[in-house]
Amino acid sequence: MRHSLGFFGGSTAATSGGTSVLTHSLPMTDGGLDAVRATLDHMVKIVRKYRSDQTTAETARRILVAGGIQDLRQQRRQAITLLQNWVRDNIVYVYDPTEVEWIQTPPKTLSLGTGDCDDKIVLLLAMLESVGFNTEFLAVGGEGKGWDPSCAPAAPSMLPAYSHVLGAVRFGSVTGKLPPFLDGWLWLETIVKNANPGYKPPGIRVIMPRRVS
Repeated sequence: MRHSLGFFGGSTAATSGGTSVLTHSLPMTDGGLDAVRATLDHMVKIVRKYRSDQTTAETARRILVAGGIQDLRQQRRQAITLLQNWVRDNIVYVYDPTEVEWIQTPPKTLSLGTGDCDDKIVLLLAMLESVGFNTEFLAVGGEGKGWDPSCAPAAPSMLPAYSHVLGAVRFGSVTGKLPPFLDGWLWLETIVKNANPGYKPPGIRVIMPRRVS
């Protein structure tokens, strides 16, 4: 997802060679929110399909074993950190083709070793789901220090565009002090150097969640 372009990618999907490409531009009705919803729904479908994929599941398990996991029931936070940091550090960030929202399947991202924030978070959530975690997507937009200035609203009364997608994994107790899609969920960021589970990009003003499981 590049700036505010990514979530306005398309309403129809074509899959070829392990890449799911949204190529049909959606009308900018509802402030473009329809395009955000369509893209998130498509990403959820990919994760649900590939969480039982052999390549995805085996990769997740190899990462956990290499990282010293002995019993996932007792090392859930360590397992989450291992998987997030592996995707963060081993999948090279590469932009989508110009004017196309290109969402790769997890096996394709693993094969290429490259992808943008969409591809990286799809891979991470599929791997987490493959070893029994519950996950969700969080589309976000923001402004100000620490945020891409191209996302700033045209006027103070306008909300910023959705320009980035993170993930979250069910972890920890519910406090009743946060919205249901944040309460008891641990944020996951895959494109910020040294960001660990729980990191939240600064300046977020809008969030749209989509539950995978």
